[in-house]
Amino acid sequence: MIRKNAPNPKIVMLTLLMALFATTGVSKAAFAQNECEAADENTIRMNYSLYYEDFKIESYETALPYLRWILKCAPAFPTNSDRNYRRAVEAYTGIATSLEDPELRRAYLDSALYIHDVAVPELSAAGAEVSESWWIFNKGRFIQTHGADLPDLQSEVGSLYLQTYELDKESLQSYYINFIIDDFVRKEDKASAVDFMDRVESDFPDNQELQDLIDQWRGQLFTSPAERISFLEGQIEKNPDDSELKEELLELYMQEGMRDLAYELSESVMQTSPSARLYRVVGKMRLEDGDSDDAIRLYEESLTMEGGMESAREVYYNIGIAHQQEGRLARARTAFREALSADPNYAIALIAIGDLYVSAVQGCGSFEREDRAVYWLAADYFERAAARAADDRIAQQARSRVSNIARFFPTAEDKFFKNWNPGDRFAIDFGCYTWINESTTVR
Repeated sequence: MIRKNAPNPKIVMLTLLMALFATTGVSKAAFAQNECEAADENTIRMNYSLYYEDFKIESYETALPYLRWILKCAPAFPTNSDRNYRRAVEAYTGIATSLEDPELRRAYLDSALYIHDVAVPELSAAGAEVSESWWIFNKGRFIQTHGADLPDLQSEVGSLYLQTYELDKESLQSYYINFIIDDFVRKEDKASAVDFMDRVESDFPDNQELQDLIDQWRGQLFTSPAERISFLEGQIEKNPDDSELKEELLELYMQEGMRDLAYELSESVMQTSPSARLYRVVGKMRLEDGDSDDAIRLYEESLTMEGGMESAREVYYNIGIAHQQEGRLARARTAFREALSADPNYAIALIAIGDLYVSAVQGCGSFEREDRAVYWLAADYFERAAARAADDRIAQQARSRVSNIARFFPTAEDKFFKNWNPGDRFAIDFGCYTWINESTTVR
């Protein structure tokens, strides 16, 4: 049998002739069809014994001519099974692995593959018991095992395992089911991979190992937000109590702007599986939607739950933002200070306090010399933030803020009229700045 990329036909013919006639002492007439028709049981037993004695001691070259006679004249002898065909595969493979010449090695391996192709129809014609799924499966294993010598056939392996699944799915281990899925993915046929996974999931509902395998593949395949949402929705239908799946789906709903679904899911999850992380996620959603008071409630409740204080600085920071959105600047600063208590180097909270003081100046509206002095205090916080920031981008944000407000600092004339000298302390505790109650240094 000549295959794509197989060796020269002359070499194949030479190999087969060597296998048939070399050192055998068997006449050519023994292989004629009429010899099979005339063969009695003694002749069959003689040929079987001759091949089997050599086969047992792995003298495959001398065993092959008699074995081939058996395959032609009495393929199922003596147990009405496929034993002789299996031994033929072993013999051809044994010879192949002993050869250094890659072309001859390939020729013998091709002969072993040919046995895989003809075993089922020939044995069936002889009335023997034979498993089609076994031979298809083992052809795939054979090609996969001899990948270095059969590189051009590797693309066939997945389809052979798939045929095995269709014939006898119970016999196929999870490794080969995984191989089929991987084969579809490598061939960029995601649709077929998904269809096959659906079949496996339906065929083996109680096999947890396979169910986990399918879930893992779906998690890898469904990477776009739309695919991931569809996947998670399906997973939650099967696992309605899995809070981690629900939280991931909730975040995707938020990310994709699917607010109605997000709110509906959040209410369900908070009732059945409340957690600090979940409350923070929903709190963020409420904050982004402008529901500041509900966001604050959710954030504060998250701090009382197990593990809630592990994210205290972010929670307090967001509480501060929520108060700031409502114009409650003093309460916002209190929350930002709580964030700094949790992490004194939390530069974002320092920037947030500086921003509050800039907002206070803009809110008071008079913009007198004393108002301009508040910018000094805001700059103090921005400079502290730049000094403590571990992230260069945050440090740059803080320095940019100082540059942006520097033009609003009190002028030399302002300082002359107010008798302010550089280095003097100046208290910000007057008028609409009473709540600030801090001091800065005259610059």
